Parts: sequence; structure tokens; C-alpha cells
Amino acid sequence: MATITYKVTVATGTNKYGTGNKYYLNGEANVVLYLQEGNTYIFDQSDSTNATHRLAFSTTDNGTWGGGVEYTTGVTVNAGASGPGSAGANTTINVAPVRTTGAPLLFYYCINHSGMGNVAQTVSPTSEETAFNPQIDDIIEEAFERTGVQGARTGYQLKSARRSLNILFQEWGNRGIHLWKVKLAKVPLVEGQAEYNFASDSTNFPEDISDVLEAYYRNNSDATAPQDIALTKIDRSQYSQTPNKLAKGTPSQYYVERKINPSIFLYTTPSSSVSDATTPSNFQFCFYYLSKIQDVGAYNNTSDVVNRFYPCMMSGLAYYLSQKYSPAMSQELERRYESELLRALDADNQGTSTFISPQTFYGDGI
Repeated sequence: MATITYKVTVATGTNKYGTGNKYYLNGEANVVLYLQEGNTYIFDQSDSTNATHRLAFSTTDNGTWGGGVEYTTGVTVNAGASGPGSAGANTTINVAPVRTTGAPLLFYYCINHSGMGNVAQTVSPTSEETAFNPQIDDIIEEAFERTGVQGARTGYQLKSARRSLNILFQEWGNRGIHLWKVKLAKVPLVEGQAEYNFASDSTNFPEDISDVLEAYYRNNSDATAPQDIALTKIDRSQYSQTPNKLAKGTPSQYYVERKINPSIFLYTTPSSSVSDATTPSNFQFCFYYLSKIQDVGAYNNTSDVVNRFYPCMMSGLAYYLSQKYSPAMSQELERRYESELLRALDADNQGTSTFISPQTFYGDGI
């Protein structure tokens, strides 16, 4: 929070109370103050013109002259050498901190003379938080509201909505890559082993694979200069045509068998020169994979979704629910969902640098 200082002087002027002595703040008369909660404000009254004009605050316009009382919460008065107009004299106010009950509307005034001040509005700052992550029941309620279904939700409606949200997440798995679910796995290579899965290595092979995006073989035998060699992804047909699936060498290709519990097959299988039973981490099969979105679970859980997908998640659930509870709105809600999803997928793409190389054409001298 900030500390702000105002230099206070007193001179003749005119305001809503009439003509006479007025407070000038940093040389400006009739200042409407905006005091942000959490900040500290120092009103420096060391200038000699402040003599007998101690500045104070009240919740009443014109303070005690308007029938109010002096506001003292968070206020400190420093008389300095000999009161206002002397060295070190000031009035300091620490405005009510963030996320408390907040400070009231205030007015600054002179305790000895009427009509010298003005309004000191207290304003709340921004929340300073960016952790919005709605719970499942909030997501469901938002979706139902978009369908136009009013009233309290029945137990079956909540169960149906939770099931629809899980189905929506499965649909996203068929739509494309969601970067927030991309992870890196490093699995030690085993001499002569073609198939790698969670059953063969539950320590290093992930259990939540949806698909493998890209892979490479890493040689860590020289810790100061690890070597990575990219592997080529092939499909089932190509893998089936490999003549000797147990042939040994340095792996150059891999095939992903996308079962409920996926397996990855390497070709060729690692030879003794690219595997190390004593130090398994010396030779690794590394791959980036798309992990599964976690199921919804309890209603007070939060979702396994990054914030840029919140709008389309709620739009998508509203569309799914409309098919069951508000068919007349399904077409419009589907359109909104697809629009939100496109924006989310676009935001989910990796931004890479684009280089444009000019092309020179050599004509016939024209």
C-alpha cells in the first residue's frame, strides 16, 4: 500500500461555504480527496499559514461546524514543534485496510474555523486477487441459469449436470490439444523391451495418458552434455509392417496403442549401448503427452480446467443441459458454446515467432 503526502497551506478563497480562509492542498483549493482504503495519507501542516487551523476529519459535512464529531479512526495528529504552522506538524490518516468493513464517506475541516475544507471520499481498491476458480456447484448453477431453468435444483438435476460436465470434458479430449494438460514423462530404456506402459513401469510411466504428442530419446551418459534425438510417430499399420519388432538398436520410431491403458511401442528396441540397467536414468525415452482431464467429483470441488476455458465450460454445460431441460434454446446455446470454444482453443495455442523472408524475383530486365 502507498503513502501519499499533501502539502497544506491556508489562503483566502471561495467554496460552497462562502468566501474566507480555505485549505489549499499542494497549491490547489477546494480539493475533493479520494482516499483509497489501505493507503496512508499525510497532511503536512508545517507551513506557517496553518497556525490555528488544525485539519481534522468527520463523517459529517463541515465536521463539528455541521453538527458532527471528529473522526479519529486511524488518525494521528502530530503537533510538531508548537502545533499547526510549526515544523513537523501534520495529520496522518491510515484509511481502513482492504477487505475490512471499509471506511465511511469523510469530510476534512478545520477544528477552529468553519467552511475551510471539502469532501474526502474513501474508495475501495481492486481485490488484488486473480484466483477465481468456481466450484462445481457454481458452474452447474451458472449453466442452469443460462438455460432459463428456474427454481431450486433437484438432486437428480444436479447428478445429471455433473454427468454432463464429465461428458463435456471427454468431448474436449476429442477436439484437440489443451496445453494446460500437456506433461513430460521420462521413462528409462530397457534393453530389448519394445512395449512400455504403466504396468511395466508404474514409477515413471504416467497413468493418465490420453495421447502422446511428440517424443525423443535422451542420452544422459555424459551429464555435462545430454543428447536428444527426435523420434518419429508412426501409426498401427506402419508398426505392423516392421519386419522384426524385437530388433535392437537406437530407437527411431514409436507407435501409441490408445487403449484404456495406453502402451507405447519403440522401434527398434534399445540395444545394450542405449540402455543401462545399473544407471537407468542414463538412457531415457522422453515424451510429451496430453493427460486426461480429471473427473468432476464432489460438488464443492473445483474443476481441472484452466481459467481461459471457464467461459466455454459453462457455455458447453448449458448447451448439454438445454438438450434435456430446455430444447427450444439448444440451437442458440450450441452456437454460443462453439464460439466460446473456438476462442479458448485459439488462446490455448502456443504463440511462436513468425519470420517473413522477402523473396527476390529476377525478371527479364523490366
